[in-house]
Amino acid sequence: MNNYKRHRTERNLVGIFFLTASVISICIRFMPQDVLFRIVDANMLLSTAISELMILIPALLMLLIWFFIQMKWESEDEEYSAVRISDRLMYRSARPASILMTFLYTLTISPLITLCNLITTLFVDNTVLEYSSEILDMSFPVAVITIAVIPPLCEEFVFRGFVYGGYRRACRPAGSILMSAFLFGLIHGNINQFAYAFIIGIAMALLAEATGSIWPTILMHFLINIRSVAAMYLLDYLDNGIFEEILESGLNTDMNSTLITIAIYAVLSVLTTLMAGAILSWISGHEGRSNPLKTFAANRTFKTSRLSVFSIPLVIGILISVAYMIEVEILYAMQ
Repeated sequence: MNNYKRHRTERNLVGIFFLTASVISICIRFMPQDVLFRIVDANMLLSTAISELMILIPALLMLLIWFFIQMKWESEDEEYSAVRISDRLMYRSARPASILMTFLYTLTISPLITLCNLITTLFVDNTVLEYSSEILDMSFPVAVITIAVIPPLCEEFVFRGFVYGGYRRACRPAGSILMSAFLFGLIHGNINQFAYAFIIGIAMALLAEATGSIWPTILMHFLINIRSVAAMYLLDYLDNGIFEEILESGLNTDMNSTLITIAIYAVLSVLTTLMAGAILSWISGHEGRSNPLKTFAANRTFKTSRLSVFSIPLVIGILISVAYMIEVEILYAMQ
């Protein structure tokens, strides 16, 4: 069996994973509403764990299938050596300086994330803000575990480890980065989170490529999420009930002030994103790896890898997820 067929198998397993995760996720969300409300109202930590398991279990299953397929290839071909799971998932240590620079990288990419969030809230609701009451009902340590610990650990394993780690071995780097980020956005199930999760996904895939490890992306994901949690609790402490007042008065404030804020963040985002690019270049050099921005622009990492990221299962999964996301936004608009 040649490398092309092996790479195609690896790519197709990613597509099957996303199709499976999309179907499971939508089936769960279409459960009778009273059942869902009981789960969410009873324990948001449990609800988060269930949501993460819906993507984690299919990824683990596809990883197990890939492992046994590799064993078969190795037994049939003496020249083939099975890839270690740690390499497949990009589980390697990063240098301490790179970990420290991840804090600065996250800080410089944050204005761009905020800009995307602001732009989408011109058209749709801020999803995280709508769940603020449920979050604030938890103690701060439980909220941190629910929002800033469980999702980063699970989602980075899945989307930067399994998805991007598989695509980068089989497909062109530009497509691998963009598609892994696109799927990461889609799995959130709404337009607001999709927009900024897509940007976050690109930034974290680049960071994973710069370090060869998903541990810095786990840290980056944690920092982004805990910032939101800390801001909620801080504002609630300073002005009790502020989130309820915002929700009651409506999320869309004065249009002129919103547009001015967006313009300010747009200018700031240009400057800080350029800084983030410089930081990423430093990290890759410090790790002794190729600059992922140059690799992205040249669209080549593995010279023998020329596959498209698209597969039939992937396209079906994307269509299902997009249709569901559109339906959710239509239902919210009708309420």
